[in-house]
Amino acid sequence: METDKKCFVIMPISDPEGYDKGHFKRVYEDILKISIQNAGYCPVRADDILQTNFIHLDILQKLVHSPMAICDLSSRNPNVLFELGLRQAFDMPTVLVQEFGTPKIFDIAPMRITDYRKGLIYREVLEDQKTIESAIIATKEATDKGDGINSLINLLSLSNPAKLKEVGENNTAQMLQVVMAEMNNLRNDFGRSLSRFDERLDSSAREREVSSFEFDRARIELQDLKQLIESGAPEPIIRENADRIQRRIYEIMEKSSPDMRMRCNRILKEIDMLLTSYSAKNRK
Repeated sequence: METDKKCFVIMPISDPEGYDKGHFKRVYEDILKISIQNAGYCPVRADDILQTNFIHLDILQKLVHSPMAICDLSSRNPNVLFELGLRQAFDMPTVLVQEFGTPKIFDIAPMRITDYRKGLIYREVLEDQKTIESAIIATKEATDKGDGINSLINLLSLSNPAKLKEVGENNTAQMLQVVMAEMNNLRNDFGRSLSRFDERLDSSAREREVSSFEFDRARIELQDLKQLIESGAPEPIIRENADRIQRRIYEIMEKSSPDMRMRCNRILKEIDMLLTSYSAKNRK
């Protein structure tokens, strides 16, 4: 393994809520680090060099210039996503990994993600090491051919990736200050945007839950309507119950997903068929 053949690791430094203390450190030590070394690279993680949330110029250069990087998307960490975006802007090869079962952040269908398992069970760790090692090697081979796995530059058909200007020693401190200020602003903006996105997801989830509950009530009321028809209940009662179910269905459809609206339409058609059959029977 060549010591200058670096693989920069983008992953949470601290322990996010819901994870045991030291979880991501163990993921790094037990899975990612071994996979990287087996693939022929020297792993580099930001907190091995600098115990801070700020990106030092040296870290920034490693993030941008390392011939390989691996990014853990599991915790939806804003810093991780920002560093991934910066890496993508320079169109450098990156392997994406994610803990199996954790929610996806956005539609990443064009991107290739390798899952690993949270339990860190010995046999599973060995299997996950091999899978991630293979992903690193495949990414390198694709990059050497100019294909570019997980390359947004290629996926979006952009003409040129970003480039860093060469600076002298006298300009390093000034450049670092500018970069730090801009990156902190972008990181804060990204964090706020992700929070708003989570709020919208929570609101949408609540609406889906309410719609599902109301739909189940409508289905129960439809069964009651069928029993009223079979028992020969008076027509005004039949019509009143049918109207109530239809009103409930229309309210659900106003704030539901396309799939739920299709299910609601089936209920409405079934009510129409019941009423048509009921009317035809009473005319005889």
